[in-house]
Amino acid sequence: MRGRFKNLTQTLLEFLLIDFRYKIEHIEPYFDMGLFDFLFQNWQQKERIISKENSGENSNDLWADTITTGWEYSCNLYLTTPKICIENDGLITNDTSVKPELFGETNKLGKDGDPSGLFGSWIRRHGHEEEFEELAKISQNMIYARSSEIGKIPPKSKLEKDFKNFLIDFRSIAESYIDIDEKLFKINNELCIKTEAYREIYRKLVIEKKFPDSFFSNLLCELNGVSVKIASLFWEAGYLTKEQVLNAPDDELLEIEGIEKSLIKKIKA
Repeated sequence: MRGRFKNLTQTLLEFLLIDFRYKIEHIEPYFDMGLFDFLFQNWQQKERIISKENSGENSNDLWADTITTGWEYSCNLYLTTPKICIENDGLITNDTSVKPELFGETNKLGKDGDPSGLFGSWIRRHGHEEEFEELAKISQNMIYARSSEIGKIPPKSKLEKDFKNFLIDFRSIAESYIDIDEKLFKINNELCIKTEAYREIYRKLVIEKKFPDSFFSNLLCELNGVSVKIASLFWEAGYLTKEQVLNAPDDELLEIEGIEKSLIKKIKA
């Protein structure tokens, strides 16, 4: 009898671990419908889906199960995240017949088979999200806070809304075709004073990230052989874009302390 109880306990624990990502935040509502009934009625279905996904058979048919009721898109709250990703943060779709497409990047699948990329991912929904958010008061609870370049931000909070709006406005400038000097002017003289919230966000980024110079100088790292340190050397010498570096005469670049001829050759190869 003790052995049977141990096996049952082990089976339940294994299921909860497998299903942790999907239901741990919503366990309480399942008690109303009978937790054990729910676990066992979905066990075979879930086991079949995971088995198929692990075998590489990511057929669209496998995404429509009795657990998933929809998908919610969540982006990374960083300066490098494309505008389209930030604008679609929090988007919900109830279509479980197909895998949702990522925004602003090639569609990829995470370890669990869910669409997940460099800038954002799609998270499964189960029908109890709103009730949980209200119960847990997630907008006031740092346990559920999202990472960002100004620190942890509680979801659904005013700070999250303000920072997302700031990022969208910043990305609108960064992704535009205006020259680098005008971009810097708009950020340092217009964006930073748009609202009181923007002032505080801008202040934090300047102090902690040396914004906006560090953002644009890091783009120089896309050049062949250029590290963050080398990028900062180019930036401080007045070469603010990849094009400016590539189009500069070699002898002019050699005047920058720390820049060698072999590096220039590698960059322009």
